[in-house]
Amino acid sequence: MHELGLVYQVVKTVDEVVKENGLTEVDEIVLQVGEMSDVVPKFLEEAWAAAAPTTDYPLAKMTVEVMPALAKCLSCGYEGHVKTFAPDCPHCHSSNLKITSGRQFDIKEIVAK
Repeated sequence: MHELGLVYQVVKTVDEVVKENGLTEVDEIVLQVGEMSDVVPKFLEEAWAAAAPTTDYPLAKMTVEVMPALAKCLSCGYEGHVKTFAPDCPHCHSSNLKITSGRQFDIKEIVAK
């Protein structure tokens, strides 16, 4: 489960933000995880539940926002949601797609004081 490793990388980043800004308490960490990112949100949440007590933020909540897999078809111009595995255009069935969203794994927000 690589999600546990990702959680510890997030904690490292949060540690840096906390230190740089003189914060004392983290209430929530909001992550954006793309449908095509190979990260399973449920596993990420379970990893946080296991890891949080070992961090400086044992009571912090982790919120995972799943970002849709979006693409633009370079053949017909369709723009919108696509399948996450073997994506093709739902309009013309071309595989000539430019993925515009859905691969990200980002810290969107750190709610702290």
